[in-house]
Amino acid sequence: SNMNAIRFTARNAQNLVQKTSRRNMGGSAAPQEYTGVDAVVRKVFPEDYQLAAAILVGYGALIGVGKASMGGGKEEAPVAAAATPATSGDAIPSVESPEFETFIESEANLMKWVESVSK
Repeated sequence: SNMNAIRFTARNAQNLVQKTSRRNMGGSAAPQEYTGVDAVVRKVFPEDYQLAAAILVGYGALIGVGKASMGGGKEEAPVAAAATPATSGDAIPSVESPEFETFIESEANLMKWVESVSK
């Protein structure tokens, strides 16, 4: 009795596997006819996975070119800031200004700043 139940279950499982393996999920559809730009693209990339890969490569190239062109502009800003002339004469730059660091490199300028703070 138990053996018959096992055989019956095994047969049902085999039938289920055979039925599911016969389903091709739309694989038997007729080939699609492409026109216009689609026809040109499909001559080069006939399979869907090829077209998807080409699209991803295209996006990657666009992102790479965008990053390369944007990166150059960011590097130019510090060079322009370093080219600003240092303060001249008796003027003492603000402590927050970028010129202050170059101003106090000289011992004479450092002493001027110390005297101005102690007043």
